[in-house]
Amino acid sequence: MLMKSGGIFLLKNNITTLNEFKGAALLKQGGIPVIDGILANDYSEAVISANLLGFPVALKICSEFIPHKTERGGVALNITDASSLDSAVREMNNRFSDVPHALLVQKMARPGTELILGVRRDPVFGPVVLVGIGGIFTEIFRDTAIDLAPVDSTTALAMLRRLRGAALLDGYHSQEPLDIVAIASAVSALSRLISGRPDILEIDVNPFIAYKDGAMAVDALVRLDGSHSRSSQKRPDPVTVAPFFNPASMAVIGASRSPGKGGNIILRNLQKAGFKGAIHPINPTVKEILGLPSYARVCDVPTPVDLAMIVIPKAAVREALEDCEAKGVTNIILSTGGYSDMGEAGAKEQKVIIEQARRAGIRIMGPNSIGTLNPSAGMSTSIVGLDPIKVGGVSIIGQSGVFSSGWARWIADTKPFGLAKVACIGNKGDINESDLLEYLTDDSATSTIGMYLEGVVDGRCFIRAADMACKRKPVVVMKAGRSEAGAAAVASHTGSLAGSDAVFDAVCRRTGLVRTHNPEAFFDTLSAFEKLPLPRGNSMGVFSITGMGCVAATDAAEEYGIVLPDLRAATLKKLGEVMPSWAPVRNPIDTWSAIEQHGSKKTMAHIARCMLDQKDIDALLIILVLMPESMFDISEAFAEIFSHHPGKPVFASYYGGTAREIAHIHEGFAALRVPCYPTPERAMFAFGRMVEYARYRGMIRR
Repeated sequence: MLMKSGGIFLLKNNITTLNEFKGAALLKQGGIPVIDGILANDYSEAVISANLLGFPVALKICSEFIPHKTERGGVALNITDASSLDSAVREMNNRFSDVPHALLVQKMARPGTELILGVRRDPVFGPVVLVGIGGIFTEIFRDTAIDLAPVDSTTALAMLRRLRGAALLDGYHSQEPLDIVAIASAVSALSRLISGRPDILEIDVNPFIAYKDGAMAVDALVRLDGSHSRSSQKRPDPVTVAPFFNPASMAVIGASRSPGKGGNIILRNLQKAGFKGAIHPINPTVKEILGLPSYARVCDVPTPVDLAMIVIPKAAVREALEDCEAKGVTNIILSTGGYSDMGEAGAKEQKVIIEQARRAGIRIMGPNSIGTLNPSAGMSTSIVGLDPIKVGGVSIIGQSGVFSSGWARWIADTKPFGLAKVACIGNKGDINESDLLEYLTDDSATSTIGMYLEGVVDGRCFIRAADMACKRKPVVVMKAGRSEAGAAAVASHTGSLAGSDAVFDAVCRRTGLVRTHNPEAFFDTLSAFEKLPLPRGNSMGVFSITGMGCVAATDAAEEYGIVLPDLRAATLKKLGEVMPSWAPVRNPIDTWSAIEQHGSKKTMAHIARCMLDQKDIDALLIILVLMPESMFDISEAFAEIFSHHPGKPVFASYYGGTAREIAHIHEGFAALRVPCYPTPERAMFAFGRMVEYARYRGMIRR
């Protein structure tokens, strides 16, 4: 289990821990300032070292077997003379008599502000760098910033500014400001170190002490992985994904006459959606299903087959794959489950069939996938009955069948946006999120991409695909599994602080992915991106029929970083045409007093025009209370006004209302390509995400 070799501590899984002296030497090589220290084997060497360094000094146990020295009593501080050093050496040797060790004598660091620096090789996304406020509360307050390595000094400075305790760096009360340039330089150097050394698993620098002038690493834990390797597997061309959405012909292996069976529902969905290619049911027991000729095997189909969907028991899958190979089928949707979704044994079976498919040059979506939707091609392979779905620009990659079943039914009914394509990728034995993201980036029918992920197969590939996609179109991602779960053993503060979810946030920040945390926010944000132009700023004008809406919008604006600019004199003058002279008028505007005099339609149209005309208002939010008295023709009231400001996104929200009134509001605003939300907070959230993406694209100043 354990063995010692060359001054390093080895685990049987090839992970090694450097002692602190060797770790400090590695940091120095990387250009990171380190406190002076000398290695000693006994008291006499320790005294010589202390005299060379100059008292006061610190004495530390130096052993690969003791990565966390402080918790084990392996650190003695502020030793001021030889006598005190003698006592500390004796106590240290007695305490660790059963552990091979040396003694590290360090110059005592002068007081300063403690930080923590770290790098870690995430098992999915590769090297990441961390900086945070240090000291004894490091893991309690968890005030850290994380980014993908390597980072330059500019990015490192931005990381420091993201810390909640950033005020400590600038000088707080009577404290002098710290040398943030030196801190950022060390963060950048540490990130380059792990990026250039694939054997480094993690480095934990705690504390890293910063001063008015300069900064210094005082303690470091370094872990290496001798078994590191990089995949050299060539990625298939994205064009191989196309037949999953646009096949000229497809076979349903496991087609059935029984209405409740998946093999029957798929055929009915394809017919109802108006599939434009040829459909071939495969069932050895019948000659015809739903008016279509049925064949015993896919090899019996007399014409070419681009795509096969397999809906049969697992025991028959391998034979079906062989038939598809013989027929020359290039793409398969494998609906059958019981593979990696059922544990280790199933994962081994999945590996066998995926390797079988790869040898044959077949791309597989699944196992455990219910396939794809493409309304423009009449493609609908769901095993849940679906009505035709409105064609639009939103494409969704879902690691769950719910996006081609329950959510697809909801989208077809409520029409929050139209769909270009949907893929439910199941176990991701072959086709994964990166394959689909690359394909949809080049898909002219897709203007907005949504992704629901529970995990990522190849982090480096995903980062490249996301970076390319977000430069061209918005990608909204909802990722489940936000708890910390690293595949590598965690031995350092860095490892415990840089959990998988924090790393995924860093991926989103680096690539431009727009992250949401629940389905409500996911669909709200997709709707905003699909219907509206990207904003040119983060300021918003708001008017509401109720004071509650004004308060809610103000609170949400502060939470989401939205500015509610003051109304200009010219705007106030024009607003005076409908607002009573006694009514206070400010942004957000409470419109009730004007509506009592002029009615909802005239008041809201006039106020919308006034606010959109103000140059420093970048977007507009209209908040309604649904009741018979506030129902009016929305297009008649707003269409001409909105058309004069095509670059300013407009949002609508409402409180209350009957089903009929809610439908009236949604349909009326949908005709103007205005997303409509049940609360102003949801509209504000969606606008905040649009601002975030527009900043990434360089359309808004930071």
